[in-house]
Amino acid sequence: MTEQDPPQVIGVRHVGLGARDPGALAEFYCNVLGLQVVGGSAGDSAFGATAFLTSHKDEESHDLALFANPAYRHTAFKVRSLADLRAFYRRVIDKGVTVKMAFNHGVSLAFYFEDPEGHVVEVYWPTGVTSRQPCAEPLDLTRPEEALLQDAVDLAARAGAPPTTVGAGPR
Repeated sequence: MTEQDPPQVIGVRHVGLGARDPGALAEFYCNVLGLQVVGGSAGDSAFGATAFLTSHKDEESHDLALFANPAYRHTAFKVRSLADLRAFYRRVIDKGVTVKMAFNHGVSLAFYFEDPEGHVVEVYWPTGVTSRQPCAEPLDLTRPEEALLQDAVDLAARAGAPPTTVGAGPR
C-alpha cells in the first residue's frame, strides 16, 4: 500500500445482532435460511451467550453473530490486508474517533468504534487462521505486523486449532 493507493474496505462481511436467546435464534436462521452454526457459547464466555453462523464457511468465518448482550451488536467491514487494517486504525484515531476495543479473534484482527449515532462498527482483517468463536484477546495495532501475526497463530493454537500459516486462507 502506498500513499497513492489508500486502504479500502471490501464491504460489509457480517453483522452482529442482539438476541434474547442466541441458540434459539440460530436455530431459526438454520431452519429458514440454511445457515450453519460454526461457533458460540451458552453464556460461559466474556461475551455471554452467543451463536456464530455462516452460509459459506470456506469464504468467511461467519456471516452472522448473535449476542445476548446487546452491547456487542455491530456491522463488520473487511479489509484486504493487515496494512489496510492498521491504516484504517490510524485514520479513525486521526479523525478523533475513539476506538472502543481491539481484539485478536484468531480468525481475524479487528477494532471497533461507534459512528455518530452510536452504531458499533468493526473493521477487520481475516488472518486465515481457524479458530472457534467467540475468541478474543486484547490487540495493540501499534505493534509490529510480525508480532500481530504471531499472536493470531498463538491464540488459535491455544484454542486447539490446527497449525496454519497466517494469511493463507481463502477468507
